Amino acid sequence: GEVTLELTQLQRKQEQVMKVFLLLLSVAALSCGQRTSPPAGQRCSGRNFNGRRCCTPENPCEFGEGDCDGPLDGGSNDGHRGCEGNLVCGSNNCKKFGLYFHEKDDCCDDPSALPERIQPVLIPGALLEPPAGQRCRGRNYDGRRCCTPEQPCGEGEGDCDGAGDGGVNDGDRGCRGSLVCGSNNCKKFGFYYHEKDDCCEKPTGGSVSQGSNIQGSDWGPWSKWSDCSNVGIKTRTQKCNVKECTLNNGRVGSVNTQERYCFRKK
Repeated sequence: GEVTLELTQLQRKQEQVMKVFLLLLSVAALSCGQRTSPPAGQRCSGRNFNGRRCCTPENPCEFGEGDCDGPLDGGSNDGHRGCEGNLVCGSNNCKKFGLYFHEKDDCCDDPSALPERIQPVLIPGALLEPPAGQRCRGRNYDGRRCCTPEQPCGEGEGDCDGAGDGGVNDGDRGCRGSLVCGSNNCKKFGFYYHEKDDCCEKPTGGSVSQGSNIQGSDWGPWSKWSDCSNVGIKTRTQKCNVKECTLNNGRVGSVNTQERYCFRKK
């Protein structure tokens, strides 16, 4: 009786506090000129909505749209051709256009907003060249996502596609055993890596992160990669074994699609 009533009143108070907090957060975001959801009609709203590399040379983006694949991403990229006119592809700059973007999304921006190139700092003990026999050495050598669930990497190898990249990703399945996929952490293993490369490493605190595996029991196996297209993209899909499956970013669907860069044989 009385205990149940007190618990109900406490729950109501907690709900009211949460509603006020969310309202204040929305007001603060709007007062700073930042949106919490994509505007109507926006074609490319970042990896949380449209995946990575929504802006392409074939379908370039307008000011404040992303994700584009610019030169600051290293490796094989579109340069600034994924942006309309004289706009340029920034680096991790989408948050200033809207809170709904992922922190690693790159948006089309004014040329004056491009950051100055900062000289990297040498980390003591970091190798200047990849060791002989290392299979995955980052996007400067082997492209992005060299570490996959089918061919996982050892400690200090990359690039892996972890949960820190947002959107559809491999979680920690691109790393062997109990290793986890870090975020922009490869430079500590070797100076030859790009600053955006993610490497497999031992988990902090000695425990493997849970919930980063996007492929739950309801997802079927991945299909084989398609042939490389004329625009240098290959795709693969996995189908949901039930009516709907949930991805790591909260979205639901019946088909999960991944895209990767590739080179056509001449």
